[in-house]
Amino acid sequence: MVDSYSDPAAGVATTGIVAGIGLRAGAQASDVLQLIDTCLAEAGRNRADIAALATLDRKQAHPALSQAAAALGVPVLPVAATKLSARAPNSSRRVHHHIGIGSVAEAAAMQFGALVLEKCRSANVTCALARLDRPQEVTQPSAASVASTLSTSSAGP
Repeated sequence: MVDSYSDPAAGVATTGIVAGIGLRAGAQASDVLQLIDTCLAEAGRNRADIAALATLDRKQAHPALSQAAAALGVPVLPVAATKLSARAPNSSRRVHHHIGIGSVAEAAAMQFGALVLEKCRSANVTCALARLDRPQEVTQPSAASVASTLSTSSAGP
């Protein structure tokens, strides 16, 4: 019998990098991809290493994030605000002011493993990279879950 956590056909990633992403309403897919590429290069990695993108659950359906994930061929993993830890190394007062938590990119990435790169910023996007330390379900969200979060995708980074 094959353990579902080690069966690639089951849609479960067991290795790779999770890119934690925070983004503003005006972000474009090109902004997301450009910053991911910058972060990957800084970490000595490439796009083939990305297993998933992770973000605040209410940002999951942001068009730029969805398009970037599609271009990379990876899913977007939503993380509830209550799971985003205050222990992220580079909390932001601005992010806390806008959405009530201190970190999105780092905290979301840290849900899946140890950081390999602390957050990097561009005008509209933040990105942090974490090593996928444990098996993680990486399936695409259902249309219903995307539709339910779409209206909240205009919140701050």
